[in-house]
Amino acid sequence: MSQNPKPPRNLLPLGLLVVGIVVLLCFGVYRPDRPVDDLVPGSSSGPAFVVQIIRPRTGLPLGGVLPPQLFGLDADLGFESTSPGASIGSVAPGRIERIELGADGWDLVLVIDADGRVIPETHVVFDLVFEEHVRRVRCRPSDPAIGKMSTTALDESGDLSGSFHIELAHCDDADTGEPLGWPSEPLILHGSFDRLPQDTGTKQR
Repeated sequence: MSQNPKPPRNLLPLGLLVVGIVVLLCFGVYRPDRPVDDLVPGSSSGPAFVVQIIRPRTGLPLGGVLPPQLFGLDADLGFESTSPGASIGSVAPGRIERIELGADGWDLVLVIDADGRVIPETHVVFDLVFEEHVRRVRCRPSDPAIGKMSTTALDESGDLSGSFHIELAHCDDADTGEPLGWPSEPLILHGSFDRLPQDTGTKQR
């Protein structure tokens, strides 16, 4: 009577090794919210900006290996100059440089000092589903802030172009000021802007 051949003893470890390699590749290659490309200074026909919140993998289901929309989360967290309600507030250069951008549900204030360092007054406010409730969240950098913002005044117009990449270490409820205990690792505030008119002081839509 014939017997079925036994599978090789090393088949299971080999399978686990293959699965591990696939997971590592996904973890290293797939990113649900990669940094968007910066706007090239002077390339826009008018005021333009793009703002992105990059979440740490620890803040995503399964470490971000699978697209977050499968779990009911937004694939992209951010806004741009084409978003509904997009607006430009104060664009004030000087010893303390301040830029205000916004859209429906979003408010962003970028502030750097005379040495080009990001200061803690920088913050972003946005709506986020947190613990099954929509909350108004405000996130700020640490003090001192980790990150940078660079700006360039276009010679022909004096309009301001620039980019930023800043760690947001602290988030709280914007309505109550209550710390959220989230994220476990800093969010990244990433983006760029082009042809922002300086010293407007008024909203543009």
